[in-house]
Amino acid sequence: MIRNILNFLFTLFIIFLVHEVKCQEILLLDRFNGNKVINDSIVTVYGTDPEVTELTMYFTMVNNTDKPLSLFLRKQINLINDSTIDYFCFGIKCWPNTFLTDYPDTIQPGSQDYTFASHVVHYRRFENPPLPPGKSSITYIVFDSTTYPEPVEAKVTVIYHLSGVGLEEHKSTASVIFPNPAINEVTVFSQEISDSEYTLYLYNSHGQLIQVNNINCYANRVAIAIEHLPSGSYYGKLISAKKLVDLKFLKN
Repeated sequence: MIRNILNFLFTLFIIFLVHEVKCQEILLLDRFNGNKVINDSIVTVYGTDPEVTELTMYFTMVNNTDKPLSLFLRKQINLINDSTIDYFCFGIKCWPNTFLTDYPDTIQPGSQDYTFASHVVHYRRFENPPLPPGKSSITYIVFDSTTYPEPVEAKVTVIYHLSGVGLEEHKSTASVIFPNPAINEVTVFSQEISDSEYTLYLYNSHGQLIQVNNINCYANRVAIAIEHLPSGSYYGKLISAKKLVDLKFLKN
């Protein structure tokens, strides 16, 4: 008898879950975890490697209706870690420094869309000491306000756990940069630069990450081409497995 009651309750629970999913006009799926439905959920993206400064969450959006949806996205910052910037990609472009998209991403009935990805980038202002680990929390709301009397929407909150952002395992070393200001190329010289491969992270004066690439160093120096950069001030870091070299220069 008890077993029959439990089976009946379990069946009702499954029917309830299926009904809830079917009633959601927009489905947000977690591409990291087998396309799990994450509407109204909180998901966490972890970063433990101190050399990785950007964390990304990838979503699949599903039109669960029988009509086309014209989707917009707005974000709500709940908490942003110090020296962290964020942006998201949605539809045909990426959207930095904005809280709301201004034209729609259209999804046909029953179709899936893979263009939604959210990013946070941790950067370090080199005149300050290393930053402690931290978290950022951002809520994203996908909605259609054009074809229904009531807006159709789905939302998810992403926590970006930047556990390695302080670069505590690296000893920061000053460098000599010449010429400075420069036009076409700068040379970075430091006794800590050895004959090995480094990764260059370069930021503009607004703290935006504008360049990441691997560079081979030789004889305590490395040359960086800057002819493609607009005039202004730049700062960055060269990182190897155990070394961190700061750099800062002006481009004429």
